[in-house]
Amino acid sequence: MQLVIINGPCGVGKSTIASGLHQSIPLSLLVEIDAIRWMISHYNEHAKETSEYSYVTSFAMIDGYLKTGHSVIVEKMMRNGMHLDRMIEIAQANGAHATEIILWARKEFVLARAAERGYRKDSLLTPEKCERFWHEIDDLKAERPNAIVIDVEYLSPDKVVEKIRSAVSDTDRGF
Repeated sequence: MQLVIINGPCGVGKSTIASGLHQSIPLSLLVEIDAIRWMISHYNEHAKETSEYSYVTSFAMIDGYLKTGHSVIVEKMMRNGMHLDRMIEIAQANGAHATEIILWARKEFVLARAAERGYRKDSLLTPEKCERFWHEIDDLKAERPNAIVIDVEYLSPDKVVEKIRSAVSDTDRGF
């Protein structure tokens, strides 16, 4: 039983990788924290509150699903070490092994990918925020010595999923 946290800046491929990993693990749960946030009415007008509420809900989902004895994959750009630490605590309390992954690439690469996807008119995400978030995740890498950093720039999504599966298998507690 595993908790795999997939973190990284905007445009690095977190959703694609998380989905691929999720599809490769029978009965796993994929927790997309932003999708949970979008389910809260008026999330744009109440950005601070809905951000925190989406984490509270995600923590409950992670805890509840690990209790079933199955793995959980979490996908979100997380710059707050406290949220990451809380997820790891939940995993440990349920006897699950937690693996923290930071997907990484050069700033120009991730900014170009984010721009290719486009920015929705009503989105909280802007090009300026993407650049700021890249720097914040860059800083976070140094603060999270147990995180596995994977440079995705020259890897296919399948290769990244393979690297994550290999890293989890190295813990002797594979899926």
